[in-house]
Parts: sequence; C-alpha cells; structure tokens
Amino acid sequence: MSTHFAEVLARESACLAGVTDGAKLADWRRRVVQELMTPLSPYVFALRQTGDVPGRADFLDRWRELLAETVDRLLRSGTTGDTHSSGQTRRTDVDAQKTALLILAALHGGSTLSQITKDPWPLNAALDLALAPFTATEDNSPARTGTSSPIGNMNT
Repeated sequence: MSTHFAEVLARESACLAGVTDGAKLADWRRRVVQELMTPLSPYVFALRQTGDVPGRADFLDRWRELLAETVDRLLRSGTTGDTHSSGQTRRTDVDAQKTALLILAALHGGSTLSQITKDPWPLNAALDLALAPFTATEDNSPARTGTSSPIGNMNT
C-alpha cells in the first residue's frame, strides 16, 4: 500500500475513533478540509487519480469503512441534527454505509473542485450535504464559505 494511503488511513483511524458527537465531527471536518486544501498534504496525494488502481480501491474501501463505523457510532449515540422538544433523537432512516460513501464522494469530488478553484467552497458545500444528518445549524464562517463564486473562478 502506498505511503500516502497508509498515512491517511492511520490519521483517519485515530481521528475518527475520537468522533463521538457533533462538535468532534465538526473538528474532524475542519481538519480534513484543511488537509485537502494543502497542496502537499498526503490526503491530496492519496486522492489523486494516478498510479496503483487496486491499491487506491483498497484505500478508499478502508477509509469508507472507518467513516461507516463513525456514522454508526454517531447514530447509536443519537447525535443528529434533528432536534425536537425532547432534544436529539436517533435517526433510523440514515444508512451508515451509504452515508459513509456519500462523505467519501463529497471529499473526493469536492476537493477536486476546490483545488481547481483554490477555494474551499465546493468542498464545504459537498460536505454540507453529506453531513446534513449530523448538523443542526450551518457554519457560514469565511473558512467554510470561501469568498468567491463556487465554480466561477475555475478559469482564473
């Protein structure tokens, strides 16, 4: 397995194991966005479309499984963005495997667009949708929203 793949999986294993609530999920998200917006990050190299296709498939499958375990843990703990008068409730309509795949797709596709535009907005927009079951309110800070048109600056 590639060094970049192994490094990302080691980091993700440690970080995702500590995600037990919405605040820790937000911390994980900020860290991953920062990694994917840093050109020489192992995350950027691991998601590139070059080289070892079987190795990349194994890497993505293992990362998806780490994400699915985290999603399942959050669902079991009742950590969702659904708030009612009784507080947070467990979402039974969220499939952990599908949600993990959606998060991975958001990371991959969103980071590609964000790297092209040099703007975190596309990555954050994709993650907003993928993480919607776990967020009660949107964070519209400049670090999340970017300062420019989402795709409009791709030719600059």
